[in-house]
Amino acid sequence: MKLSLFPLSALLAASAQSAAAATPEAPLDMMAFFTGRTHAENVLKIIMKKPAPLVVDSIGGKGDRGDFVLIDTIHEGDKPVRTRKWIMKAAGPNHYVGTLSDAVGPVDVTLAGRGATIRYTMKGGLNVTQLIQLQADGRTLANSVVVKKFGMKFASVDGNIRKVD
Repeated sequence: MKLSLFPLSALLAASAQSAAAATPEAPLDMMAFFTGRTHAENVLKIIMKKPAPLVVDSIGGKGDRGDFVLIDTIHEGDKPVRTRKWIMKAAGPNHYVGTLSDAVGPVDVTLAGRGATIRYTMKGGLNVTQLIQLQADGRTLANSVVVKKFGMKFASVDGNIRKVD
C-alpha cells in the first residue's frame, strides 16, 4: 500500500511577519514559513514494518488564483521518489482549506498560536492528523503525524521541517 505523508507539509497564515524573524512568542505564519524551500527529515513507522526515513523537499509560493501552492518531493525509504501538490486558501481567521494530491477529500488546517493541526483522509480510509509546532529558532517546525484506520493507529511520522530559504 502506498502511504504518503507530510509535511504539510503547505499552508497559509494571516500574519505578515516572516518566519525568519519569528520570536519565541510569535505565532506561526505558515505562508511565510513555507514560501520558498523547506526540508523535512522524518521517520515513518507503519505497523508491522521497520521504520523508514521520510525526507521531503518542498517549494512553495502564491498561486495565480489567490491561493498558496506547495510542491513536495518525497523520498520514502527505498521507494521511488514521488511528488505531491497542496493548494490552500483562507477560510476564515486561523482556518484554511484546500486540496492535496494524496487526499481523497478536502484538507482542513486550524492555526493556534505557534502551531497548526492539519487533517485529511487518504485513499483506503486512512485518516491523517498532522501537528506542527514552531520551535524557538523560528526556522524549524516539530512535525508529528498520526494515521488511523477504523479509529486505530496505523502509522506515524515524527521529525522536523526546516526552512531553507
